[in-house]
Amino acid sequence: MGNERGSAVADPTASGPDYNDLSDTAVAYRWVPRDEGRENRPAILAEFATGLEEYAAEQGARLVGAMTVDFPRLRDLPKDVRRSILRTMWLQERRWWRWGDLVLVRAWQHTEPA
Repeated sequence: MGNERGSAVADPTASGPDYNDLSDTAVAYRWVPRDEGRENRPAILAEFATGLEEYAAEQGARLVGAMTVDFPRLRDLPKDVRRSILRTMWLQERRWWRWGDLVLVRAWQHTEPA
């Protein structure tokens, strides 16, 4: 049994979006309780797809290509992204002792003008 989280992050095709230029990329994050992620995967992916579509529509763009999902390490993300993700975690789960059960999931998809 390999470490699924580690292999997903180490996969060069799933290395993440380019944070220096997000003009053509929609990105979404979600903290998922470890057990819920295993049991409710289709619902989580549907939620990501809806969120990415809404973001693209707000930007006057449409999604192209396939949605990519991975499990980034928080410390590898840019500092400003980390801050907002930690703030989201705090709003989602105020019981600090449960934070160890949360897994960060990231989805992104390329966009083009509508």
